[in-house]
Amino acid sequence: MNYKKRKKEFLKAVKNLKVNAVLISSPVNVEYLTGFKSTNGYVVLTPDETTIFTDFRYKQLADEIAAKEKMKAIVSRNGILFAIRKYLYKQNIKKAAYEDYHVTVSMFGNIKKSIRKVKWLPVKSKFFHVRDKKTEEELKFMTLAVEVAEKGFSSIKKKEWIGLKEFEAGELLEKRMKHFANKLGFRTEPSFNIVVAAGENAAVPHHPSGRTVIRENQMLLLDWGAKIEGYCSDMTRTIFLGEPDRKFKKIYNIVLKANKAAIRAVKPGISMSKIDEAARKIIRDAGFGKEFGHSTGHGIGLEIHEGSSPTIKSSARAKTGMVVTIEPGIYLSGWGGIRIEDMVLVTSKGAKVLTSLPK
Repeated sequence: MNYKKRKKEFLKAVKNLKVNAVLISSPVNVEYLTGFKSTNGYVVLTPDETTIFTDFRYKQLADEIAAKEKMKAIVSRNGILFAIRKYLYKQNIKKAAYEDYHVTVSMFGNIKKSIRKVKWLPVKSKFFHVRDKKTEEELKFMTLAVEVAEKGFSSIKKKEWIGLKEFEAGELLEKRMKHFANKLGFRTEPSFNIVVAAGENAAVPHHPSGRTVIRENQMLLLDWGAKIEGYCSDMTRTIFLGEPDRKFKKIYNIVLKANKAAIRAVKPGISMSKIDEAARKIIRDAGFGKEFGHSTGHGIGLEIHEGSSPTIKSSARAKTGMVVTIEPGIYLSGWGGIRIEDMVLVTSKGAKVLTSLPK
C-alpha cells in the first residue's frame, strides 16, 4: 500500500485549516494510513512524519510496521494521550486537527484536558471522500471478497435453504464463504451481520435473522458480504423457493428494471443524486415510491458504508475508481420485500459491475 500517498491526501484535505498536525483516532483510518490494526491505536500525521501511538500489547507489531514503512512508533506505559501530548509539545505543535465525527464528547474532553497547549480544530467532513478512489490493490481485495461471497452463495442449492431457521441459513452461508476463502489462501468473515429474511420478514429491509423457519413456496431475501484483507463486499438477492406468483414476478421485475437503470446511469462526473433518481423514478412511476424508503446505494471499501453514496440529496459526483452499491427495493408490510444489490466500479467508460450472480 502507498501509505505516503494516502497521508498526502489526508493532509491535503485539511490544508485550509492551517494545522501543524492531524490526530487520527478512528481504527479504520489508522489502518488505512499505516496498516496498523489494534484495539488501542492512534496516529499523528505531520508533514515530516507519520507516528503510531499504542500500548505495550502491540509494541512488536507497531515497531515492525514503523520499520518497514519508514514511520515512527511510540509505545506508552503511562497512557496514549500522555505520549501524544509529549510528542506534540516536543514538536512545538500549536494547532492540530482531530476526527470530530469519530471522537465522542467525553473523549474530546480528555484530549483537551490532557493536551492544553494545542488548539484543536474539527475536520468535519473533510476526510469523508478521501478513501473514495480505490487503488489497483484495493480493487484486487474487493474483487476477491466478491468472489468468495458469490461462491459461498452459489454452492447452496435452493432446496438446502428449506427447513433452516433464518439464523441457521446465515451460519451456513458464512461457513461456505470461509471454505472458499481458505481455498484461495485467505481468511474471511462477513462484512456485516448476514440478513436472511423469509416470507413476510423480507418487508423489513435490514431484518435481523431470527428463528423463522424458511419454507417452500415463499420468497427469501439474503443480504451478505465477505471481507478479504479488511475490504468488504456487499450484495443482495431475493429468490423464490418454488414457482413465484404473478405479484412476485411483477414487483421483482420493477426492482430489476430500477437496478439496471441506476447501473446504466453510473459514469464519471454524474451527480450521485441522479444515480439515485434513475432507480427511484422507475419505482415511483410503477406506483411504489412510498415503499422504497432507503437510498439507492452506498460507497464501500474498508467500511461497509463509506464515502460518497447514491442518495436523494447527495451533492457528490461519481469519480473513476469509486466503488458503490446499487440496491433499489420495494417493501410491502404483510407480504414481503424485494431488493437486488450489486457492487459497481466507476470507470472512464461507465459502470463495471463487480458482482456476477444471476438476477
